[in-house]
Amino acid sequence: MGEFLSKPIKDKVSEDGECNTLRYSSCGMQGWRKRMEDSHISDVNINNSNTSVFGVFDGHGGKEVAQWIKKKFTDELSKNKNFKSGNYQKALFETFLRMDTLMQEPEGKKELKEEAKKAKIEDEKIKKSNEKNKQEIFQSLFDPKAQEDCDVAMYTGCTATVCMIDDKKAYFANAGDSRIIVCKGGVAYAMTVDHKPDLDDERTRIYKADGWVADGRVKGKSIYYLIIYLNLS
Repeated sequence: MGEFLSKPIKDKVSEDGECNTLRYSSCGMQGWRKRMEDSHISDVNINNSNTSVFGVFDGHGGKEVAQWIKKKFTDELSKNKNFKSGNYQKALFETFLRMDTLMQEPEGKKELKEEAKKAKIEDEKIKKSNEKNKQEIFQSLFDPKAQEDCDVAMYTGCTATVCMIDDKKAYFANAGDSRIIVCKGGVAYAMTVDHKPDLDDERTRIYKADGWVADGRVKGKSIYYLIIYLNLS
């Protein structure tokens, strides 16, 4: 999420790799947004096992939470007792909730504020290098006082879509409206269910969490409560 540019930035950042059980590749592009707010992980052979995890975190309102989740997710997953015992479905579930908990703890709030400061510095560089759009870009910066007085996780966040693969199964989990598609034999299969505010269950959840929906978008802090759909194949 974010403001739009007059023309898209089409530069792509790609990576690829492999382990003894799979090969992977990823590619990201900023597009029409004024800043890249998304992040991803591609971690293979976690703890020297045959288990790998891939995830996409689609930021909204800024990139702070998406970048923070990128740094934390695999480490927290690998420390989870259910991950160590091979109960990957429960490990994913608990790690999603763990991210939400850590975000609200003092250390998590401090780290998110540091991410916000980095984002502001980057925006300032953009402002100085593009005087034509100076006022427009300045208005998109985070208010300094808001950074001091508010939790970053109250005005920025991200979706989380994760796929974990061992030598026998693939496990999928998501929070938000990013999705996982598996292609097999030329046919595309949706492995996750989007959390959209136009769905009755999701709208009810939002209201119960003291949030609201305006212009088809979720408002308030309800977006940080995670609901997970897990599918096995």
